[in-house]
Amino acid sequence: MSRVFSSTSKGFTLLEILVSSAILAFSLVALVSLQGNTLLTSRRAETLTIATQLAEEKMGEIEIELHKDEKKGEFPDEKSESGTFEGIYSDYKWSYEIKRIDLPAPPLGNEGSIQALVGKQLTEEIKKTVRELKLIVSWQENNEEQTVDIVTHIVKL
Repeated sequence: MSRVFSSTSKGFTLLEILVSSAILAFSLVALVSLQGNTLLTSRRAETLTIATQLAEEKMGEIEIELHKDEKKGEFPDEKSESGTFEGIYSDYKWSYEIKRIDLPAPPLGNEGSIQALVGKQLTEEIKKTVRELKLIVSWQENNEEQTVDIVTHIVKL
């Protein structure tokens, strides 16, 4: 007995099944890859958020310390310190540097003019009262050092 396949028979051919299986396999691979990238991106965002919050906290501590020193009449020309955060954040390190700002004298008029004199005095006063504070928080990620840098200026009033 032989079976005759008619064009009205229902079902899928082997070729259709193979093509649909290949499409499904490629789709699943793409979805798994996308999920892995999402996890990596999420972890990176989390470490950056932690580092930024630690930097903000440390910056606040430094500013409070400088404000206390200023009340005692102390205002550093240059200062630097470094350390490691405590507790669960011990893999994050910090370092900061305070340095004097050197501004060039503004080119206003002739050497002996009032504008040049006022500009020079203003520049000297800014040099005495303004400091740059640069804070760096660093950590290791994928065998590379990652950093968050924050820079602010402190004014002695």
